[in-house]
Amino acid sequence: MDWPSGRTAFVTGGASGIGLGIAKALARAGANVALVDRDIGKAREEASRIATDAAKVFAIELDISDDEAWAGAADQAEEALGPVSLLFNNAGVGGSDGHPADIAPTVWRWVFSVNTHAQFYGVRTFLPRFEKRGGKAHIVNTASMAGLVPMAESPIYSASKFASVGLSLSLREKFQGSDIGVSVLCPGTINTSLPRTAAKALSLVTGKDETLSLEDAEAWLAHGANPDDLGIIVLDAIRRRQFFILTHSDWAPLTQSIHDEISGTFRGIEKDLGPDLLARAIIAGKESAVSAR
Repeated sequence: MDWPSGRTAFVTGGASGIGLGIAKALARAGANVALVDRDIGKAREEASRIATDAAKVFAIELDISDDEAWAGAADQAEEALGPVSLLFNNAGVGGSDGHPADIAPTVWRWVFSVNTHAQFYGVRTFLPRFEKRGGKAHIVNTASMAGLVPMAESPIYSASKFASVGLSLSLREKFQGSDIGVSVLCPGTINTSLPRTAAKALSLVTGKDETLSLEDAEAWLAHGANPDDLGIIVLDAIRRRQFFILTHSDWAPLTQSIHDEISGTFRGIEKDLGPDLLARAIIAGKESAVSAR
């Protein structure tokens, strides 16, 4: 059997969009899936639809921003489906933030609580279980191309997704060479319900009707890629222990320009401040790890 057949996955935001696309791919591959979402009715409906003879799918209600609720959700999943060995920190919120001076601190905290803090809660909950049990495990954090390319009109969203990429890079370094794999999913435009969901949630946070650009956003996303196709890409990537999971090559020049700017700035340093022992130690450690393989 191909991994992860017979294993159990925990997928947040699993009742729709990218999360559901990932869950479908996992179920078809024979993995049991904990379909985790705030909308338990939708999660139960989708769980019954995508379950197969070889894969059980179990719906769990969870507010991922509630750190104290994670352990109970993890226990529910493992009681119903067996030990979890795949964590998909997928759920997120988005939308256009506007001018930084006009963004309320409550909105900033809300976006980070879902897009960033919740991924840490997921890692904090499941990593000890992975380490205690041993064996093959994998973590996938869903970021965005906005986590690699800054978006001028979405400072909160972009900042939260950069944080997701940073967390994932750190985890990869920590568990490199172990049985715990790490990936970060940075999709481009995907056809999901995120704009309407985000607008509704944002209106609850701010007390305002945040629908001004909703129709434009939905029309734009309607041209995005199919989440089911993305699920297949994600499954293939984790089987190969691929770190960056990317979807649209149109973004390549934008990411390259950022790296070119960094490299060019280093080359243009006129007065170096001298040796940095931390950087040299990290480089030496990486060289040692490569030579030991």
